[in-house]
Amino acid sequence: MDLTRYLSELDGQYRIFDVGRRIRKLDKNQFQHFEAQEIPYPYPYLQHAWLALFITQKGQLGNETLWFLKWPLDEQGKIIPYVRDDLIGRLLALDKQPETTDSSMEDPLKDNPFSFNPDDIRRANLHSLIQAQMHRKPSEHYDTVVNFLQASALNPQHLNAWQHLGMQGISDVAARLDNHKSSLVHCLPKMPSEVYLAFAQCLEHQVIPHDIAQAVSTRLEKDLQQAGLVSAVEAGMRIIGSCHSDALRIQTWKLWLASVYKEEVAVMLTFATRNYDDLAFIPEHIEEFLVSLANLNGNFNSFIKIVGDLLYLPGTRNLLLNVLRNQHRPEILAQALQALLESKK
Repeated sequence: MDLTRYLSELDGQYRIFDVGRRIRKLDKNQFQHFEAQEIPYPYPYLQHAWLALFITQKGQLGNETLWFLKWPLDEQGKIIPYVRDDLIGRLLALDKQPETTDSSMEDPLKDNPFSFNPDDIRRANLHSLIQAQMHRKPSEHYDTVVNFLQASALNPQHLNAWQHLGMQGISDVAARLDNHKSSLVHCLPKMPSEVYLAFAQCLEHQVIPHDIAQAVSTRLEKDLQQAGLVSAVEAGMRIIGSCHSDALRIQTWKLWLASVYKEEVAVMLTFATRNYDDLAFIPEHIEEFLVSLANLNGNFNSFIKIVGDLLYLPGTRNLLLNVLRNQHRPEILAQALQALLESKK
C-alpha cells in the first residue's frame, strides 16, 4: 500500500505540501505518480522531498493532523520505497491498536527518522496558507498587521512602529495577498530592513504580482548601490524571485552579480536555494556565480553544500559542469571542485 491510497481511504480529507525551498501545495495526482516511482520528485532540496501532510477528519471540527516528512531520494530523484513503507507500517500498526491514553501510541512519527521539525517562520506560513485555502479566519494577529499597512500607506512615518507585529499576522497577510496589494505597493519600498525581511520571508511563498515586484525592484536597485543593507537586499531578492516576469528576475540577478552583495552569504543563499534554475537565462554569469560561491566564508563549505545539491538537479547539472570542467576555469574553481569531490569519498 502506498501513502496516497492509505490517505484516500480515510474518513476525511488531506492536503500535501512541499515545504523545501518554498511552500506550495502538491497536486495529488502528481504525488501519486511520484509514489509509483514513475516520476522524480518535482521540488527536491538537498536530495530530499520535504513534505507537510495536513489531514482533517470528517465531521470532527478541530480534529486535524499535521505531519512533516523528510524523505531521502535516490540518484534519479525518485522515492526510496522503504522510506514510505516505514510510515505506512507505522500507520497500519496504529490502526490495529486499541484506544489508549498512552500518547506514544498516537503519533506514528514518534522516533521516526524520516520526520522533521520546521522552523517557526515556515510553520507560520504553512498555517496561514492552509487557513486561507480552507476559507477560514486568519489569526488574531492579522488585523494588527492590516492596520499597520493601511496607516503606513497614508503616512510612511507609521512604518517605524513595526515592533509589535507578529510573524503569524504577516504570513496571514501574505496568504491573502490579493486583498492587500495596494498597501504593500506603497509600504514595501519604504519599510525598515527588519520588518521588510519579515514580509519577504512570507511573500516569497506566493506568486508576486507585477506591481509589487516592480515596486520592490525599484528599491532593490537603489539598495544594491549602498553598503550595509544586507537584510534589505536579501528581502528584495526573496520577493522578486517569486514573480512570474522572467525579464524582471534576470535583470535583478545581473544587478546583484555586479554589486558588492554577490559574496554576502545570506544573499547568495537566497538566490542559490530558490532561483538557481534562472542560471539557464544567464549562462555567461555562471562562472561568476560559482566563483562568488567558492569565495564565501574563506572556505569551500558553502560551495560543497550548494553545488553538491545543484549538481543533483538534471536541469542545472550540465550548466554547472560545463563551467567546472572548462580547462580555462579560474584556479579557485579547480580547488573548489576538488574539495567537492573529496567530500564525496
